[in-house]
Amino acid sequence: MKKSYLFFATSCILATVFFVSCGTNNEHPGYKKTKDGMHYRFHRQNPNTAKPKPTDFLKLEMTCYLNDSLYYDWQKNTDDMYAQLSEPKFAGDLMSAYSMLHVGDSASFYIKADSIALLYYDQDPKAVGLGPDDYFRYEMKLLEIMSAEEFQEGLKRVVDKMKAEAKASLSNYIEKEGISVKPSESGVYVVDLEKGKGRCPKTGEKVELDFEARLLDGTFVGSTYDSGEPFSFVLGEGFVIAGWEEVVSQMHIGDKVRAIIPFEMAYNEHSVGNIPSYSNLVYDIKLLKITTKEELARQAAQKLKTLRAEKEKEFEEFVKANQIVDHTASGLYYAKMIHTDGASPVSGKVARIKYVANLMDGTPLGDTEQLGGHYDIDYGKHNVLLGLEEGVGLMKVGEKARFVIPYKLAYGENGYNGIPPCSNLIFDVELVEIRELNN
Repeated sequence: MKKSYLFFATSCILATVFFVSCGTNNEHPGYKKTKDGMHYRFHRQNPNTAKPKPTDFLKLEMTCYLNDSLYYDWQKNTDDMYAQLSEPKFAGDLMSAYSMLHVGDSASFYIKADSIALLYYDQDPKAVGLGPDDYFRYEMKLLEIMSAEEFQEGLKRVVDKMKAEAKASLSNYIEKEGISVKPSESGVYVVDLEKGKGRCPKTGEKVELDFEARLLDGTFVGSTYDSGEPFSFVLGEGFVIAGWEEVVSQMHIGDKVRAIIPFEMAYNEHSVGNIPSYSNLVYDIKLLKITTKEELARQAAQKLKTLRAEKEKEFEEFVKANQIVDHTASGLYYAKMIHTDGASPVSGKVARIKYVANLMDGTPLGDTEQLGGHYDIDYGKHNVLLGLEEGVGLMKVGEKARFVIPYKLAYGENGYNGIPPCSNLIFDVELVEIRELNN
């Protein structure tokens, strides 16, 4: 069996935490079991010390294991690990584990990995290789408890210190480099390196440029010269940092400038790649090309036209190859695998179904196993995909059918939540029962 890996990320403001694991459930010898099904074992207990309350912040030492093999050690990868105690998201979750600890306690907990994936990180457990028998084993030690107010006060002190250090660092850099230009109102310094002869871009136009980026201490951050391709974005769409929007909007085609951008106009408190929080940045930028709004609109229309043609051809080839011939006037194709004499859905009733959904290339989109085993459609209210509701309306209780839904009856030309534009969908559906509304 091929080993599967799962990557989760959660930020507790002062620490970034990664969960990576999958394991095989067993009886967990030597562990006790809570009423909500979580297995635990205390290595040290301090019943006379403080215990966390909801909204408290917990300072922890924690490691994660798979079958006794270390997968992640927070102490080696973060300065401090904090977690805020909140309501459990499922029976026997991390919050349940935290709430059992007193200051100074150390314990081990087995926690269902598929539930953490789904309910903490909105990830499909199957897509990341997790099944119902996979468990995380967490080794925890509670070091300290702080109220939310105490934590925020401590955080503010840290942030204020980081901001002050960043401002001092910028001032020292400007003096050391002998930069005599005045900063803009937002604090951005722009030093001309090469003069171009073209015009400046306008909001809504696409710009292409080359750049090289460094921290003030010279640490390399990134460059288009490494990839060999220019970087592009549409001015005014907020796709890039505010400092870039300001600087590039004032450049002419052919200009090359050095922009010293303070952290407030860069990534501010966010850590991005190898750029730490509250980092001032130095960019050498050259503006290469401008594409007008009109040309962008023409390109988008042509791209959409080509995509529609490709997806319509894909649809036709699929139904032909799979010998699916029954269809409705709207363009929905279907094939019934099981026929019954059961009841059909009617407006004002609830159609309870089971389904498995995929893109036409087989990419899974989800199924009712992830939703508690079934999905209810308030039939006739048109609050689900048009093609799915129309298809269910063709069914009778107990029937199973495959529906090939053209993109016009699915998520259309825009796509939705990671589903690409113009996606044709395949739903394998079973109509389980017809229920009364709110029953």
